[in-house]
Amino acid sequence: MIIEENNKSALQPELPERPESDAADMPLAKRFHLSVRVKSLIVLSTLILYTCIIAVFGFYEKNQLMRDFEKIERSLELDGMLKDVDAAAFHTVMGVFINIDSFDRNAGLQRILVHMQSLRAKQQGLKDKFPEVDIDLADVNQSLEAATADASKENMNKLIVQLVKIKNDFTNLAERTRSERARMSDQYRTKTDSVAMTMLILGMFGLVLLGTIAGLFFKQLTEDLKLLQRRALEIVNGYRGEPMPVRRHDEVGQLMHAVNGMVSVLDRREKELLLERQKYFHQEKMAAIGALAAGVAHEIGNPIAAICGIAQDMAEQQTHELGSCSNENCGACRPDLILQQAQRLAAITREISEFASPQPLESQFLSLNAQLRSSSSLLRYDKRSQSMDLRLKLDPQLPAVYGVGDQITQLIMNLLINAMDALESVVDRPRIITISTAAEEGRVCLTVADNGPGMDEDVRQKAFDAFYTTKPAGKGTGLGLSLCHSIMEKHGGSIEIDSAPGTGIARSISTATCLDTVPKYSRLTC
Repeated sequence: MIIEENNKSALQPELPERPESDAADMPLAKRFHLSVRVKSLIVLSTLILYTCIIAVFGFYEKNQLMRDFEKIERSLELDGMLKDVDAAAFHTVMGVFINIDSFDRNAGLQRILVHMQSLRAKQQGLKDKFPEVDIDLADVNQSLEAATADASKENMNKLIVQLVKIKNDFTNLAERTRSERARMSDQYRTKTDSVAMTMLILGMFGLVLLGTIAGLFFKQLTEDLKLLQRRALEIVNGYRGEPMPVRRHDEVGQLMHAVNGMVSVLDRREKELLLERQKYFHQEKMAAIGALAAGVAHEIGNPIAAICGIAQDMAEQQTHELGSCSNENCGACRPDLILQQAQRLAAITREISEFASPQPLESQFLSLNAQLRSSSSLLRYDKRSQSMDLRLKLDPQLPAVYGVGDQITQLIMNLLINAMDALESVVDRPRIITISTAAEEGRVCLTVADNGPGMDEDVRQKAFDAFYTTKPAGKGTGLGLSLCHSIMEKHGGSIEIDSAPGTGIARSISTATCLDTVPKYSRLTC
């Protein structure tokens, strides 16, 4: 599997990154819908609209009740006028009865005409006021004309019959009017009670609905604010776990998103700070080891040099001019073996001294192959490496890389130690670690491959996370690969993992090379 990535030169000034707060604002703007102010305006507008609906309903029902009330008043007025007409008809009938046997029929007829004029006036007033009343006095007028022409008893009796009939019509109409008015009064009272109850129910429903909405809103708001308060205290106490669930899209939700973003940024910054501290501690440790190694090398260097000198002198005496030692007891000695082992001790001391010697903190051009040989040589003295086959496949034409030597050494050591840890569980096949370098088109590729058990996708995705480790407690901190990733980023390179369960793990780094163009490059093998 080949993965390549080209970027701008690491020697070019790095552009400032966009602040985390600005980057976090983009998803917030998409999630932000309604502010608390808009929600309050919506509730207020809904309340005003609901009040207007109730008011319109109340005015409509009021107009209906006013019309019913006017009908009742009109019915009362009609009943009063009907009573007047009925009384006038009664007086006319009584006047006819009184004057029917009068000796002076003309005088009696004049009195009857006076009563009839009153009846006609009241009937005309009733008809003018209530045109719907269709009681006519035509028959009474006809009988009156006949009685006036001939004031006989027969004509008088006919007049009385017509007057009684008219009186009964007015009486019956008055009774119907009173019955209708009683019905309308009952209906008016019932409707008044119904409207009052409806208005009360609508008002109570509105209050209950408004109270429920306000209660739920402030309850949720209170819970979210308490959650924010609790999370703020947890953040102060060092909590950097899962983000808060955000269920709202207003200013409080925006604040919760901001707090979640703050936790993420704090967690990342703290991990970066811890990584920097680890790098600093490593530098201090390497400096201490260098001082100790220099002292040890100095202390044991002189005895080793003396042993080498004695062994060399013994070898020269043994191969003197005659080719034999003058000492009879020195026939079986092997000064060459002493010299070989002493030289081996001197080489080991020199390797330790070179590895632990203080390295400059500034970037400089380095030989990656030399760094690999030095680091792998030192790791050969690790007890775990005795059961492993460490193979170097280094490109002799590899160009120099530009970086901090101490950090590159730390990166190589972490990768090799991680590979050895991965191979500890392998018992059914030889344990092999292969270190290879290659140069392609001005780019440098370093591959550290092992034939360990491999890792699944979930572990591979989290491998570079700080403090994530699959090693047992007390054996790993989860900072090794994270430190490697940080070192490679600062050197303008990249680090990738190509692995699957059962196929082994390949750990690859790339570093900067060439003078002007320093691209990133990663090549993964397994």
